[in-house]
Amino acid sequence: MNSKRSHSLNILETPFSTVTSSGHWFHATRKSVNDYVPGLLKVYPFEELIGKAVTWIDSADSLAMVLFFALAFAINPWLAAGISLLFHYVWYQKKSAFVNLPSTPILKLINHDFFQLLLAAVVLSFMGIWGMYTAVILGIITFFLYKIGLLRRLWDKFESNKEGDKLPLNDRTLKMVLIRYSMYQNMPPKEVEKLDRHVQKAVIEYNQKKKKK
Repeated sequence: MNSKRSHSLNILETPFSTVTSSGHWFHATRKSVNDYVPGLLKVYPFEELIGKAVTWIDSADSLAMVLFFALAFAINPWLAAGISLLFHYVWYQKKSAFVNLPSTPILKLINHDFFQLLLAAVVLSFMGIWGMYTAVILGIITFFLYKIGLLRRLWDKFESNKEGDKLPLNDRTLKMVLIRYSMYQNMPPKEVEKLDRHVQKAVIEYNQKKKKK
């Protein structure tokens, strides 16, 4: 196994998977990306590609948090919390369809701990000053709920319990990152379809091993 560090992202590679220090699991590996999207890693480091995917994966938490803080000033805080949770679920499930590389730096900023802590401190302070105590309580709950990634783990658990061997959510997001970059470099996106088959094969083998235990 090899541990690589780049741009503050720590990853652990095995012959069959890639795991980040924050617990994001990908069935795709450096070798599979290099084999099935030839030449891409000569332009973009593997750690950078994984980092872009992680940014979009984490965006469900940060965007849902920002959405609650914005809506809580305009509508009932309970309704705001409900909409925020629904948004989190939909965005987390469908985020791969929205992957846009120019927007990634903005999401990375919103994902940053300092930004989120500053936003929460300012917004919750104003809510307290204006007597929005229900919104303050729900704001604190949603902040920690999103901050520790509990909902992401819950959705992942539901997804892993489903029958079938379709591409996992994290790998779908990485796939779209690879497609976007391959288009920028005039590499045929159809090459990435080979990565689908590799990952699906890895998923099948992983699920078979789980059943045998």
